[in-house]
Amino acid sequence: MENEELNQRPSFVQKIGKFFSWCDSKIINIHMRLVKGLLDKEEQARAQGLIDKKGFKTAGAFITWLMAFPCHASKYSTHKYKQAFVRICFSAVLAFLPATLLLVFSEQVFPSYKDFFKEYSIVIWAMMTAVMLYFLLKFGLVLIRIVTCLLFLAVLMASCAFFFSDAASETRSMLFIVAEVVTAVFFLLWNFWPKKFKEAPAAMDDE
Repeated sequence: MENEELNQRPSFVQKIGKFFSWCDSKIINIHMRLVKGLLDKEEQARAQGLIDKKGFKTAGAFITWLMAFPCHASKYSTHKYKQAFVRICFSAVLAFLPATLLLVFSEQVFPSYKDFFKEYSIVIWAMMTAVMLYFLLKFGLVLIRIVTCLLFLAVLMASCAFFFSDAASETRSMLFIVAEVVTAVFFLLWNFWPKKFKEAPAAMDDE
């Protein structure tokens, strides 16, 4: 009996996986409530005539529209054309970083081809936009995890800066480096923990 009970107990790997599953469920729930809440407020403003094709009747209506606009990238948006447009906009903005890095890399490693890469920079940016769009559609939950970890890192670094404001700059730099490393390791473990040891959240945002 004791051996059977031991076999039924979750292993350390399963316990960690369960914790990561709990994290996924929490952030998905927060994301869902935030997105749906903003989209509902926008719809209410439209129904009240505060937002129409002519513009915005109040400053609050404009702020509501501005806050709800990025939420249309989520699968919870019922405006499919706007959803596609916002997703492409996000992907186009995100594509600037890898496209710029690729151009810089080409100048350093293949200087004889730098003019060629610059000439076709628009094509490269368009290709990177397509890659970013695929990533956004395929790995939506990964992006939510990244944003969550970045927010956590920002809070952690702000706290270190506040509580150790009198410390030497070398000490604060070391604390920031430790916070960045810990956050990065946590993200990697969270994102790449074996799925067989994790429970899939009820409302996955991956599409």
